[in-house]
Amino acid sequence: MPEHAHGLLVLWNDVDPAVEVEYEDWHANEHVPERLTVPGIFWARRYERVGDGAMPRYMTLYGLSDGAVLQSEAYRRLLREPTPASRRMRPALRSVCRWVCELLEDRSSEAASVAARTLPLQGFERLSQSAERRTVARRDIGAADLPWLGGGQSSSVEGDWFVCEAQHAGTLFPATATVFRRLCISGKR
Repeated sequence: MPEHAHGLLVLWNDVDPAVEVEYEDWHANEHVPERLTVPGIFWARRYERVGDGAMPRYMTLYGLSDGAVLQSEAYRRLLREPTPASRRMRPALRSVCRWVCELLEDRSSEAASVAARTLPLQGFERLSQSAERRTVARRDIGAADLPWLGGGQSSSVEGDWFVCEAQHAGTLFPATATVFRRLCISGKR
């Protein structure tokens, strides 16, 4: 039985088009599986933006026991000692944004496509409480960024709340939402 996540790591990024095929293979077959070896990282969901949007092209969600997992020795070792492929990919990543969050709801996990948006602190109060299939997380503003990011690689996705709603028939999303299609779901067995 899968363990319940109380934390969420949200990563957005673009990639240099010259290495896009290599990136897709690396991210799906090495990077995500490697992250899932860390105790307390339960699952990952990878998405790609559909059309234009305010957010970078790729979005990856990781279900965590809590945000402290990202300070564990097992996780920090992956950052300090990247594989050769990870070392090659790091400089090719663009528009990287990383949010460490407290996960409050997670009901959009099986959706083939989702609409993601971020909201300011006061914006969450206006969010409809009737959504049946959504993920909601509150950002930890004080969480550290990735230590290896170089000049021009990072970007900022503004907000205090992350909301990801499953897309299904009849769903209308606000203009501020960015639609993503699911690339894969991975988890520990």
